[in-house]
Amino acid sequence: MEIRIAHMTQDEVGAVAREGRMVIVPTGATESHGPHMPTDTDSHQADHMAISLAKRVDAVVAPTLSYGISKTFERFPGTVSLSIPVYQEVLYEVGSALVKQGFQSLLFLNGNRPNGTSNDAVARRLVDDLDEAYEFTVTAVSYWEPGATKIHAMRSSEVGGMGHGGEFETAFQLATRPELVKMDRIKNIEPPLVGWDLSAPGDPNRTYGRRPDPEDGHPSIFGAPKHATAESGVRFIDAAVEGLVDMIENLQGSYQSRSVSQN
Repeated sequence: MEIRIAHMTQDEVGAVAREGRMVIVPTGATESHGPHMPTDTDSHQADHMAISLAKRVDAVVAPTLSYGISKTFERFPGTVSLSIPVYQEVLYEVGSALVKQGFQSLLFLNGNRPNGTSNDAVARRLVDDLDEAYEFTVTAVSYWEPGATKIHAMRSSEVGGMGHGGEFETAFQLATRPELVKMDRIKNIEPPLVGWDLSAPGDPNRTYGRRPDPEDGHPSIFGAPKHATAESGVRFIDAAVEGLVDMIENLQGSYQSRSVSQN
């Protein structure tokens, strides 16, 4: 059965919407990820996770939003960033179009950390604007979040090593597209660890500071990519997928119970 709605005809898309299947909207970015990683890393990983999840929960996947909020790295070649208002408006239009076509369950599956708070805001706005005319739910989550505890338990790097272009993302790419990863280009680079970490428990505050600059010798990496292996990437991905599946099944069970109680 086809999963990507981009590969379906208009009638097929209408049919899966009427069937009540969830539609996953992957949100990524096009940005520098150090001298060893492709600039589509975030988009590829969001799309990969969306497809893996869709197969498990009988969902379909919308085309990946490949430009995101990447202002942090816009001084580095290869980065194409949308401003926050433009990004939010684009995602809002995508989400509202899917709701108006009959999809009753949307999932914004994020692959670029700075998109996350905007995805939350757009999800809230969709409900505020459209729930009088349409019956639907929208969920926003970054793909690594539900399985973060398990991923953290398997890591090799110190806390702060699972940042941007670090152990987690590099391992993900080694596991899925090793031909695009150039580990030899970072053998003499010691990137800084980061105050936030994709999978480590920590302080929930969000603090923003001066952006990195290539003229200062910054490698466009936050974390510890040298710890990454293809084998660990497979384990990280499996844990992330399992976390997402559990999240979706819990959500679906919650809404089914609520529907029964209301009837």
